Amino acid sequence: MQHFMPSISRRLAVLLACAALVPCTVARIAHASRAADSNLEFDSGTTGWQTVLDGVMGGLSTGRIAAGEGGTLRFTGELSLENNGGFSQIRTAVPEGTFAGKKGLLIRVKGDGRTYQCDIRSSRVRLMAGGYQRLFETKAGEWIEVEVPFDQCVLNSFGQRVRNAAPLDPASIESVGVTLSDKKAGEFALEIDWIRPIGGAAAAEHTSAGSLAAVAGKANLTTLLALVKAADLELPKGGKVTIFAPTNEAFAKLPKEQVEFLTSAAGKQTLQAILKHHVVAQSLESSAVLDRRRLKALSGQSLDVDPAALTVDNARLVATDVAFDGGMVHVIDAVMLPELRSIEEIVSADERFATLRTAIGAAGLGPQLGKANPGPWTLLAPSNKAFAAVPADSLTALLQDRRALTAVLAAHVLPTAIRREEMLSQGSARTLMGDGAVAFALESGAITAGGARIEVADIEAANGIIHVIDRVLPARTPAPAAQAAASPDRAEQAAAILELAIERGVPRFNAGDVSSCAALYELAIAAVVLLGEDAISPSAKAVLTEALEHGAAGQEPSERAWTYRRAMDRALESMRATK
Repeated sequence: MQHFMPSISRRLAVLLACAALVPCTVARIAHASRAADSNLEFDSGTTGWQTVLDGVMGGLSTGRIAAGEGGTLRFTGELSLENNGGFSQIRTAVPEGTFAGKKGLLIRVKGDGRTYQCDIRSSRVRLMAGGYQRLFETKAGEWIEVEVPFDQCVLNSFGQRVRNAAPLDPASIESVGVTLSDKKAGEFALEIDWIRPIGGAAAAEHTSAGSLAAVAGKANLTTLLALVKAADLELPKGGKVTIFAPTNEAFAKLPKEQVEFLTSAAGKQTLQAILKHHVVAQSLESSAVLDRRRLKALSGQSLDVDPAALTVDNARLVATDVAFDGGMVHVIDAVMLPELRSIEEIVSADERFATLRTAIGAAGLGPQLGKANPGPWTLLAPSNKAFAAVPADSLTALLQDRRALTAVLAAHVLPTAIRREEMLSQGSARTLMGDGAVAFALESGAITAGGARIEVADIEAANGIIHVIDRVLPARTPAPAAQAAASPDRAEQAAAILELAIERGVPRFNAGDVSSCAALYELAIAAVVLLGEDAISPSAKAVLTEALEHGAAGQEPSERAWTYRRAMDRALESMRATK
């Protein structure tokens, strides 16, 4: 690095001078750094929201919160009228004074045709079971905007109106929520896009001179601004970031039809992935950027830094160090495109993996590494040469034995993304089936995984990382069926797979990564089913198989995760009962 510093310093002086003339930003991230944001949005997950159920009074209703696709919040469950129950609620606390001077709330929701109510709690009137409420209707499967005027909210307690109650003071609001209590038993589902105040001064008018909104007003990055707005993208709240912002000219280099796709409904997810590829979750000045060789973007993929060429992922820095309240902006001359293909798609297109592709197809594991499962995964991919080292008769037999083949391939898949530079510090990683671990080591100057030399490292995929290895890793040798029936090893292995999946899935679900949790549960169930009835009872297998069928029937990620989880719990109960 020292060798390059003199020329970099001179060139940075020019860039820093340019920065003062080209303030830049990425917008509709306008509220990222507000101390008291009165907009309630969900791009960062479901943090701060909680459920309140009639179970506190003996009821049996359920309620679940999950992050929906595209930055929404999903409220689902089942209303029960048993035991004098009949309500399910979600709510979040807000700093007192957040809605001072406002006239009401505007809520964008997609419901199921049932009648819900907005629940507002005031610091001036605290009731055991109640608050200021206003009913609103929903239209099944349609997005609508619901207006909740504060002066029309009625104070209720235990479902009864409180007489002579003081009107709701917006400045005293301390929590906002949504409740279902329509006295109709059955499943429900409500999706919320955002909750925003109406009346009074707009939140954007109160942003500081150093906010993104203020910087955006002076910027000339109209294409970027339009794309960010189309993607409904927001920065992570509560942290500093670095934004690499392409110029209008950079976007002009993209084919017109590609821009049209990105701004369409079908291209929204792809657009979000591209924009996230331009954001790093820490604030870095240009000197800190150029002191790195690699940065991790919010897309989950790496950005390669070349300090000599002053480039980030081959995009040249043309202006740097434009500060705003939420971090730092650097202007670049090209759009940085992440890898949008899944691991399955990359393996299918690369001739180095022709034999591996055949093996994955024979085992039926392709969809597990495909677009539907966001992972992240790490695939230790044996090359064609590695498979060629396996005796021909053995390889043919393996390809014809789906259970054995699945066990072998599972030894090459890790349920996390690990890059080569992280391997030695991590030491090892558990494999997909949960019955073993791959050890990382430094041997003769090369990093190895499970004893196999890594020939090509860090091939990025949309849902993980691929490393090319020079030999096929062995799987644990399954015991013969006759021995397995008399030994608890196979049953213990099946139980361990399910327990590990739950252990790793629950934190993902609670953090709002619902799709990843569902994918992990699905893989675990498929692995256990493939172990056969010498590992699980016919009844447990039927439960798990039925769950896989229901999950494949197009359920939402949250419902799919719950379908799998309930089946796993029932299967584990059955396994423990037979011990």
